[in-house]
Amino acid sequence: MKAYDIDYRVEDTICRGYCIEPQAEGRKLPGILMFTDFWGLNSRQKKVAEKWANLGAVVLVADLYGEQKTGTSFEDSGKLMHAAIENEEAFNKRVFAAYELLKKNAMVNNDHLYSIGYCFGGAVSLKLARISEGLRGVISVHGLLTSQIRVPANKKMPKMLILNGARDGMVPDSDIKCFHEEMIACNADFTFVSFGQSTHAFTNLDAAGNTVTAYNYSADKRTDIYVREFLRENF
Repeated sequence: MKAYDIDYRVEDTICRGYCIEPQAEGRKLPGILMFTDFWGLNSRQKKVAEKWANLGAVVLVADLYGEQKTGTSFEDSGKLMHAAIENEEAFNKRVFAAYELLKKNAMVNNDHLYSIGYCFGGAVSLKLARISEGLRGVISVHGLLTSQIRVPANKKMPKMLILNGARDGMVPDSDIKCFHEEMIACNADFTFVSFGQSTHAFTNLDAAGNTVTAYNYSADKRTDIYVREFLRENF
């Protein structure tokens, strides 16, 4: 398996993604675009990407902050995230640039494209599903569900897997209700799972461990099972 950083320019920003390529033996492989949590493209997220590459897919981790910047504190990460999203048009260009880079990889089968995101990245993964074409499957893990975009009824959505913490105060029941209504209206094929004892960031070992964000071993391991089965079903 080959892993390497890859630079790509989005306007005046040099983004540095992380790409993992399994042994292909001449075959085209599924491609997965991964969006990180708000801490950025750090070593923990690279290990997560390698886990999914071991299923036999090319995985590209997008750099949404530029220069592979990462947060060293909650406040620092928050500043990086808000700086990235304050200009919606510019942010969308960074999302699309990573998607196009994955599609240009010579090893990738563009009929089998997926996205997965965690926390902040989960919301971005769902954003890509709403504004793009060509995705076969989309996964959000403890991501926000709200969006400035509400997909029209004639929009063909990819299959979706949403894994949510039932005690996640950042995802109120009203957001879940609106998301379900939005997806049902466009006849989307989605699976929504709530882990009853989980708050936000339940797969993150470095989560604060309080009532807002906390790691949950069982939910983390069940997440792996759900994601693997979803990908294998659609690969």
